[in-house]
Amino acid sequence: MVHAVILAAGRGTRMKSPLPKVLHPVLGKPMILRVAETAARAGCEGVTAVVGFGRELVTPLLDGAGMQWVVQEPQLGTAHALQCALPSISEATEVLVLLGDVPLLRAETIRALLDSRRSSDAAMSVLTAVPPDPAGYGRVIRGDDSSVTRIVEHRDATPAELMCTEINTGIMVFDAACLAGLLSGIGNGNAQGEYYLTDAVEVALAGGRRVSAVASRDWLEVRGVNDPLHLAECTRAIRTRVVNDLLLSGVTIPDPDGVWIEDSAVIEPGAYIGRCCRVSGSSVLTSAARLLDFCVVDNASVDCEMPEGSVRSGA
Repeated sequence: MVHAVILAAGRGTRMKSPLPKVLHPVLGKPMILRVAETAARAGCEGVTAVVGFGRELVTPLLDGAGMQWVVQEPQLGTAHALQCALPSISEATEVLVLLGDVPLLRAETIRALLDSRRSSDAAMSVLTAVPPDPAGYGRVIRGDDSSVTRIVEHRDATPAELMCTEINTGIMVFDAACLAGLLSGIGNGNAQGEYYLTDAVEVALAGGRRVSAVASRDWLEVRGVNDPLHLAECTRAIRTRVVNDLLLSGVTIPDPDGVWIEDSAVIEPGAYIGRCCRVSGSSVLTSAARLLDFCVVDNASVDCEMPEGSVRSGA
């Protein structure tokens, strides 16, 4: 059984918003729910969120989605966050650690990470990436044989280590049988005085266990949302994915860049969606639907032609 733990306790100060970062919507859906749905598509049978800041706003959403959650208080680092979740994942055989502010991650990337750990019988496997600018990110340090030897946070890295361009994404998977032991071996002797989950690499290697790594093919897929600009870029990226999938399925969209189509909608091949249209919520467009320009469909079904500028809402 694979159980996903979503780290979602942070404040997100750069969002400059009273809303907890993980509740900000990406294409109409709170990003923490997007992460949970991706985990489910990747084969995770359980999901637990670790919450902290703004939990009075976050937990009602999680309860409504049927998700488990635990509170991290005080917030002493990522290893401490996972430690808080241990009681809720006792039945797991593998524990997948995801981040509540990384909504673009694909299910196939998670499956590749799981496969890497299983095929090498590793204690853990980490997802890495090579961004255009690695400043601020923890670096993945490899040995002469290209194996991962440690992960060092930016604040603690030497000038030589900062020359490394491969970064830790914060996404990793553990053999559940050894997870508690790894966490107990992590200290807080670093610049932040926190318990870093990345230190599990050295603990695992010291115990004679393997550590594997998988590089993400797309840096944007694993980049977190840190500010409103990143949020807008993630929304744009998912919107493009949705529209491209619809086009390839046989939906006609003359102006792909000029429509807003949420992935919660069901749209059959053969439907037509004109310029500046919005299709949101649990809307359904049959193959006979024809949305002329400037139409809005929100939580409604359409199986005919909608004149220009029409609005249909089921709310």
